[in-house]
Amino acid sequence: MADDASSRPGKESLRIQERFVSLQGEGMLVGVPSSFVRVSGCNLRCTWCDSPASSWSPEGSQRGLDELVEGCRRGPKHVVLTGGEPLLFPALATLSRRLHAAGHHITVETAGTVWLDGLVADLVSLSPKLGHSTPWERDPSWAARHEARRLDTDVLKRLLAAFPWQLKFVVHGDERLPGELDEIESLLTDLGVAREDRSRVLLMPETTAPRALTGCYRALIDACVERGFRLGQRLHIELFGHTPGT
Repeated sequence: MADDASSRPGKESLRIQERFVSLQGEGMLVGVPSSFVRVSGCNLRCTWCDSPASSWSPEGSQRGLDELVEGCRRGPKHVVLTGGEPLLFPALATLSRRLHAAGHHITVETAGTVWLDGLVADLVSLSPKLGHSTPWERDPSWAARHEARRLDTDVLKRLLAAFPWQLKFVVHGDERLPGELDEIESLLTDLGVAREDRSRVLLMPETTAPRALTGCYRALIDACVERGFRLGQRLHIELFGHTPGT
């Protein structure tokens, strides 16, 4: 399987998997009406990826930046640039600057493995990948590449220093949780995240089943209370199920 990062669009266009208007379903701005621009292409292959059409089986078509800016102009003030991994593509920085100049609030969702010069963002939503993301059983040919790439503390530190931020960690609410919490604590120490900033660290359940969410939320309460983390809601799953364009 080819690495999508090696085939990047030009400076004035991006390969877009989907565009839509909905409510932000995750993070500290959950519930805010937003325009979503999902870029196709990723340097990782999370075994549980919930947007495989932008990673495992990338889809989409080239869209000019003029078209994307105009589409966002007709929508909400808040714009979410997501993927895949949007920071792989230089045109994303240009798009962010143009949207900022047009008065939009910009959230960029990224795994934090790539630095992109020229990026403008009002919020960088960092989702570092824990060890359970590596697809050892799903695709051994991708697993080694994913494992080597999934964490880059230097890039994460640079993003944390440069932008307003939140950290989202996908976790399980079962016997795997203690080990995942240990991974998170170790990474937060490496990144120098202060205790008073832990309200910007979200634990988000790994499920796309609406009926499972309540139980998953409850399983994370103690960890959030004891460690000062925030419970990461998945509002779009609650409202619409695991449905594209929501």
